[in-house]
Amino acid sequence: MKRLIAALAAFAPPAAIAAYVGQAPLRGAFTGPDRIAARLIALQGREAAVLALLGLGLVLAIVAALVTRRRPPPLAPFEWPEEPAAEPEAAEPVPASTPPAPPPPPPPPQPLAPAPRLLAPGPVVLVRKPRERSRDWFGDRSWFGGLPRLGDRPWPRDAAGTPLPFAAQIDLAELAALTPGAPLPNRGSLAFFLGAGAVVAVPDGADFADPPEGLPPAYDAGGAPFPVRAGRLSRWFFPFWPVEPVALELSGSADDAAIEDALAERLAGEAMLRDHPFYAAGVGAPVEALWWHSMIHLADQLHEALDDGATPLAAWAEAAARQRGALAEVAHDPDAAPYAVQDAREELERIEAEAELLQAQRAELPEMVRALDGFVEGRDPWTPLTAEEREVAADILSEVHERYGEIVRRHVSGSLAQLATISLRAMVSGPPETLAAMPAEVLARINREYRLPPVLQHRMFGAAPEAAQPDGDDLLLLQLAHDDMMEWSWAETGTYRFRIPARAAAAGDWSAARLAFESD
Repeated sequence: MKRLIAALAAFAPPAAIAAYVGQAPLRGAFTGPDRIAARLIALQGREAAVLALLGLGLVLAIVAALVTRRRPPPLAPFEWPEEPAAEPEAAEPVPASTPPAPPPPPPPPQPLAPAPRLLAPGPVVLVRKPRERSRDWFGDRSWFGGLPRLGDRPWPRDAAGTPLPFAAQIDLAELAALTPGAPLPNRGSLAFFLGAGAVVAVPDGADFADPPEGLPPAYDAGGAPFPVRAGRLSRWFFPFWPVEPVALELSGSADDAAIEDALAERLAGEAMLRDHPFYAAGVGAPVEALWWHSMIHLADQLHEALDDGATPLAAWAEAAARQRGALAEVAHDPDAAPYAVQDAREELERIEAEAELLQAQRAELPEMVRALDGFVEGRDPWTPLTAEEREVAADILSEVHERYGEIVRRHVSGSLAQLATISLRAMVSGPPETLAAMPAEVLARINREYRLPPVLQHRMFGAAPEAAQPDGDDLLLLQLAHDDMMEWSWAETGTYRFRIPARAAAAGDWSAARLAFESD
């Protein structure tokens, strides 16, 4: 209604003037308006002047209607509700014709909201960096193997006081840049130790630690991790290898298959997933390069076989003792099958003959060890053998297995390719002088195809087996998988997993971290 009244009010004046112009001149009291009307008629003519005035009135009516259109009321400013006032004291009832309605019952008490959970971020895969001849690795901020940077922090030990083997150190600022929501500090680093397991928080700028007295060997080169006794092949630190944290965004499941799919897409053209160990040459392929390091390693393997010669002899002696007992039992059994005694006696003779052969091999092995020591004496480990020297090396290895097969079987490599593989692994993770000996095409192949482990991935955060986190609040702090390039030669489907309650991590309580070896 307001819009209609406004439109009529705006239209009325021009319409009244138009009517006057149509009737002018009206002699008498309106001589002034008559003069104005006469001027308009003179300029446009009577009919045009009337139409122009009516058009002006129509325009004014439309504008008035738009200006006065209905507008929503302004929003009232938001105010937090005040606490309810205290109940007033009861007053005398006021007489009324109808009793007042009873007040509504109070709402039921609401349960307290649970404390907010600290959710773990998405998985971060730790990818070994490519090795470059011109770059010093020792300034990197996150790495596997080698020595830790502990500064004045003590090297952790187990309950018996034995120093723990060092595995990895991860820079927290580098990690926080990828996962800002992680419940971890954003400065310093975390050093991880295997065995009984320990996590040590280290401030920025800490120096490399000196290895403590009594540190047990981490692995035997080309062999198993954590050897019981130290030998010629033992190494006290895993290979040093800087790593790059790579954060993954998963839209669905966070299982190992989804992580590998996302990782393959993320690293396309940079690094490849693999399902096989590193090898210097394919099965049956000739070894095109061999270094004196390989032959020195073979000599060390022979020394290990000689030192451990009593072990296979003891096994054969035990087998012979069991067979003598079996022969005696059969000989006194009236119900024994025909020829049972003869068969048992022949088996005992075979075992005793094998034991005598093994004893003879052990007696002759020192001569071969001395000959090989003389062959490698004074050789530069990273000088390659000539083609003729490789043929001699192949003959030596063949003779070792033919003449001393049983006594060296547990210690000596079976082929030159296995020896070359051990040398190449030592080259790629060693100091610059060892890397300089590596052929360019082999280095390119390792950087392209062997920066990731062969089965499972090294990673932080993401999903962990549900059985290991019944309260759903555990953080997978670090997972270390089987990795032949790192000499982490535990079970291929096994991983060392560090876990910690998320709130303990946020509070910096690293004593709450725990380590378990799990096989999927």
